[in-house]
Amino acid sequence: MFSGIVQGTALITSAAQREDILTIEVDLGDKLTQNLEIGASVAIDGVCLTAVEISDGVVKFDLIEETVQCSTLGKERLNSAVNIERSLKFGDEIGGHVVSGHVSSCATIKEIILGKNGRTLLLSCNENEISYLMNKGFVALDGISLTVGEVNRENATFDVHLIPETLAATTIANKNVGDQLNLELDSTTVAAVEAARQMLSNQRCNND
Repeated sequence: MFSGIVQGTALITSAAQREDILTIEVDLGDKLTQNLEIGASVAIDGVCLTAVEISDGVVKFDLIEETVQCSTLGKERLNSAVNIERSLKFGDEIGGHVVSGHVSSCATIKEIILGKNGRTLLLSCNENEISYLMNKGFVALDGISLTVGEVNRENATFDVHLIPETLAATTIANKNVGDQLNLELDSTTVAAVEAARQMLSNQRCNND
């Protein structure tokens, strides 16, 4: 379990395909590996991965094909920076929102609007996911807990507003139009929408 509050950034230093497993190595450094044990969960650009080997601050993770297909963590990410968050401990402050690290797909940056200090990103997502996004609701992009701005269901687009702290502490300031970000929907919103759909479906069945 995570909060969507990025604790640092790190480089992917190795990416090797071994049959149906992609193994990546991420140089987390001493601070982010403090008390980290093999088997622990770490969010890499919002994707919950399991540490399988730790050596001098470099951590190895295995990705199954499903994870590679629905996220941006492919071999082409070698030598690129990623957002890092260690899993929450009991009693930790949750400054963002509850995030599982289970990315559903990728959102594509359609437009970047620069402000005096911050910026706004306009993104598109799959049509079947836009119904789970609500104005002022939560979303995680590359592991960053963000508040949704406006949602356009007709075009399957939404925007998020980025403050200077988010731009400085994460990799999102380096993203360009056309880049993809790992998208995790807010589980509470998904559950509420699905419950409402089921209730409406049951009402239709009862009326037939």
